[in-house]
Parts: sequence; structure tokens; C-alpha cells
Amino acid sequence: MSFKFPSLQSFGQSLQQTSQQLGQQIQEGIQNVSKEATSLNQNLSPIFKRTQRSLQEKLGQIDDISALPEEYIDLEKKADALRIVYKKILAITSQYEIESYDYPPNLKESVFDVTKTIGEKIQGLSHATTTAEAEAVLIAPAGNQYPKTFSHSLSKVVTASNDNLLKSQNDQESSLTQALLKIADTEYRIGDKRLEQDKLIINEFNNKIRYVLENSFTETTKHRRNVETSRLTFDTIRAEIKKAQAGDDTAEVPAEMEKKLELAEDELVHSTEVAVESLKKLLQPTDSINLLKVFTKIRLNYYKSVSESLSELVDQLDALPEDEDDAEDSRFTE
Repeated sequence: MSFKFPSLQSFGQSLQQTSQQLGQQIQEGIQNVSKEATSLNQNLSPIFKRTQRSLQEKLGQIDDISALPEEYIDLEKKADALRIVYKKILAITSQYEIESYDYPPNLKESVFDVTKTIGEKIQGLSHATTTAEAEAVLIAPAGNQYPKTFSHSLSKVVTASNDNLLKSQNDQESSLTQALLKIADTEYRIGDKRLEQDKLIINEFNNKIRYVLENSFTETTKHRRNVETSRLTFDTIRAEIKKAQAGDDTAEVPAEMEKKLELAEDELVHSTEVAVESLKKLLQPTDSINLLKVFTKIRLNYYKSVSESLSELVDQLDALPEDEDDAEDSRFTE
């Protein structure tokens, strides 16, 4: 069986055909790239024109700016003012998220407390058999650790004072030691109530204000940007028509440009209407008032509870029997 090489003529024809196909593919590729570039240019051109006009307006180079409805302008001002109100209130109420916001600033852990805490950690680590158990020991609160609030710290100090007083009295109770115990117990419970109040304020007030700021205001901001974009588009086309008329308002406007202006005007009207409805919904006073009522009621309930606890404490202190030494010295009685 013999193998025949193709003739030189057929080889040339094949090469020419391949070259033509390659040239056609290259031409098609160039045409596709050209179409994509044209499409990209058409899409970017309005954005560039709007950006250019916006910059010129801010620099005071253009004063022919379409006026938006007065109602819309007023709603924008009210929304901006409400945002400031929410942010300023939240700047204060976010302190409820810090456990130690009323903790005495000059109060420091005693050397005894620190040493005891370290000792407890070391003892716990000595019994740990796994890495997980060791980590649990390290992050666990110390046995003598109180929450960092004013009332808890007062309870802690009063409890320690009572212990020292009992030692000096050979563990014999007195009216004073009983009073200290009652105060320590009451202040601890008041501290717990303060933490409960803080948790409620965080969940029912702070977080809801954040939701409004991060969602409702963000939504209205998006609608307001749409209005600004529509207005810039409308004014840009309007300016192009004026330029085409060369100062002659009676000059005929090309149908294509007139159609573009009508569409831009319709879009401006529509986006403004949507933004107005969004702003009205945001500015409903009932929502803000309800939030403030919730905040006030939470604080009222806390102070009522504190008042009741302190009133009960006063009755308990009044009912304590007087020691003999106390009867001789009544300097601290009413």
C-alpha cells in the first residue's frame, strides 16, 4: 500500500481556504469588540454626563437647575433632622451596653481579691485533664467576681466590711452586722435589676433604632438618590436641546431628543413620587413616639422596683433591735 502526497496545487488551495477562514474570524472578532465598545460607551456616556453636570452644579458653574416639588424638599429636611435625633439619642443610650457605665472609676481590685482569683485559676487548672477543660477554667468568672455596676460593687464592699466586723466581734452578730447584710443583699438585687433594665433597653430600644437607621433610612436614601439621578438626566438632556437650538427657543427639536426628554421627565416624576411615599412612611410620628414610650416605661419600671426595694430596706433597718451601745449613743437616729 503506497501513500500519496497531496499535490502542490491542492495544498495551496487548502492554505488559502484556511487563511480566508482565519481572516473572517478575525474580522468577526473585531466587529464584536467594536459593538461591545460602542455599547459600553453608550452606557457610560449618560453616567459621565450626569457626573460632569453634578460637579458643575456644585461648583456654581450651572444655575439652570430644575426645581423639585416643595413637599419633597420639606420631607428631605425632616428626614435629615430625624436621622440626627436618632443618632444623638443612640449615642447616649448605647452606654446601657457597657456593664460598668456607673462603676466607681476609682475602685480597684484589692491585692487579696487578685491573689484569690489567681489561686482559684491555678487550682482549677490543676484538675483540668483536657485542653477544653483548661480553657473553660480560664474564661470562667472567678467565684468572688461581681458584675461591674455601682450597686454590685457597693454590695461587695458592704459584705466584706461585715465579714471584717464579725471577725473583730468573734463572729457575734449585732444590729450593725445585720444592717450591713440587709444592705448588701438589697444592693445586689438592685444591681441585677439594673442589668435587666439594660438588656431590655438594648433589645427594645437601641437595636430597633439601629434597624431604622440601617434599613428604613437606607431605603429612603436610595429613593432620594434615584430622584437626584433622574433630575440630572432630565437637566442634561434639556441642556443638550438648548445647545442644539443655539439660543433659538422656537427652533425645531429633533424627534429623538424630544422623546428622550419626555421619558426623562416621566422618570423624574415617578422617582419623586416613590421617594415622597417612602419619606412619609419613615416620618410617621407614631413609630418614633412608641419607641420613646418603650424606653421611658422600661426606666420607670426599673426606678419603681428600686424605690420599692429601698423602701423595704428602710423598714427592715427600722425594725432592727438597738444594741446597748447604740441606745447610749443616738447620734445617728432621727
